[in-house]
Amino acid sequence: MQTLKLILKSISQKDRVTIAIAFAIFVFALMVTITKTIEESGSYIPVRGGTYTEGIVGQPIMINPVFSSNQTDQDISALVFSDLSSLISDWKLSDDGREYTIKLKEGLLWSDGQPLTSDDVLFTVQTIQNPDSRSPLAKDWQGVNVERISQLQIKFTLPAPYVFFTKNLRTTRVIPKHIFGAIPIENMTLSEYNLEPVGSGPYKFDSFSKQKDGFITEYRLLANTNFSGQEPYISQFIFRFYASNEELANDMRLRRIDGFGSALPLGAETQSLPRITVENVPMPRYYAIFINSVNNPVLKDGNLRNALNAAINKEAIASDIFKGNATPMESPLFKNLISFEPQSALGTSTIPAWTNTGTVPSYDPVAAARIIAGLKNKNIQLTLLVPKVPFLEKVAEKIKSDWMTAGISDVTITQEDTDTLVDSYIKTRNYDLLLFGNVYENPADLFPFWHSSQRFYPGLNLSLYQNTEADKLMESTRQQNDPETQRANLEREEQILMNDNPAIFLFSMPYFYAHSSRLNGFNPGTLTAPEDRFRGVENWNLSSVRILK
Repeated sequence: MQTLKLILKSISQKDRVTIAIAFAIFVFALMVTITKTIEESGSYIPVRGGTYTEGIVGQPIMINPVFSSNQTDQDISALVFSDLSSLISDWKLSDDGREYTIKLKEGLLWSDGQPLTSDDVLFTVQTIQNPDSRSPLAKDWQGVNVERISQLQIKFTLPAPYVFFTKNLRTTRVIPKHIFGAIPIENMTLSEYNLEPVGSGPYKFDSFSKQKDGFITEYRLLANTNFSGQEPYISQFIFRFYASNEELANDMRLRRIDGFGSALPLGAETQSLPRITVENVPMPRYYAIFINSVNNPVLKDGNLRNALNAAINKEAIASDIFKGNATPMESPLFKNLISFEPQSALGTSTIPAWTNTGTVPSYDPVAAARIIAGLKNKNIQLTLLVPKVPFLEKVAEKIKSDWMTAGISDVTITQEDTDTLVDSYIKTRNYDLLLFGNVYENPADLFPFWHSSQRFYPGLNLSLYQNTEADKLMESTRQQNDPETQRANLEREEQILMNDNPAIFLFSMPYFYAHSSRLNGFNPGTLTAPEDRFRGVENWNLSSVRILK
């Protein structure tokens, strides 16, 4: 030590400064080298913890996926209840395509620690099938016989082969028999467990806050340690409820919530918020004008229908009204979203999906005007029924302008709120032209919207369309297990629909999800319902650390 002191004293002030600078440069170079090494050989991994708050316009009423069709309930149910497919370890299909035998994972538990078995699956399906339950899922399980084989095995027998049955396994969420089994079905909706549920999903009920007027302001969930999948990274998930979109958007601006979903395009003020990411999630939904020629015989003229289609500038609708957040379309098929599932695995594809979304829209106002001018009927009057939704009202006005420019004598727009629209018009098919939207549960299945058996309510064939060849093709697509045959069927179905022109397909839109830029792991794939945005929520995380490989 004494020697070191003598050496330091012998060094001049100038040399000391030089040594200090050299040492600082060495330390800086060392830090740069270490940082570069970590960047090149390290990777980020999520860290567990934190709270995520989701904003929703609406109120939870009954968080029970068997009974409720309320979207807020469905959103929360997606986190609290597991769908049947995620509980399965193995399954097989009989040679005739009618029997599905599934085996549950071993050691499944409800959030209260009770075992989850085939008895719960049997109870869930039978409750759905019971007419007194009035379950919104009843149509999916109509005619399906369910049989308990063992504590872990259960068999579903279909009245006929149905290749899209695996969709039922992905959308049906299992409810606990030990909670609801002793309750008469007429009283199940009155149970307190419908607001304080016991589930098997990635999150479990913790608590909720309610105002004196009954408005639930906040609903809190905790990570479910009994979840059969990966433990969620985010420890607490909170839903915050609002009476209007304006209130929700304001709280997003004030950072009181971390994210929210919307079926409608988000305003520029939301998209421009700093540290906010807006995801456009693929969703097989389209808007079209459904033509009811039964109600208005003038619309039976195929030339007129073709002219009405050609007169609409769909590109302008997409760019001017939706600012590029909508895609013009001519076909009912979402070819880029269609996969043909084998009967050996859930959610996989045997052959690649098509790479395009359908025929490129053909806007030809000159041809449309020429066709209309050549019609015998020179005084065509049309009535277009539209839901009271601001963006659809704008679309209707644009369509009216295009049609009248092409030579239609008069176009009347009738606007109705959703309840009136359904009860007074759609149920009775009392309209000439209906501007409305559809969402496919399976993009390859056109049956619910275009088969002649679905012409009357509650069927969704809004054009009352009938074509014997198309019917047979749609039936074959549902029963045919060969992917190439399915593809050929769909191509022919598309061709027939395009030729018959029972509807004017306008545009499609994705689902919009805005979230804090600190959220990672959001990757739900294609949505067929808004609650699907939470698919894979256990992978969401709010922070991460870098480690060396």
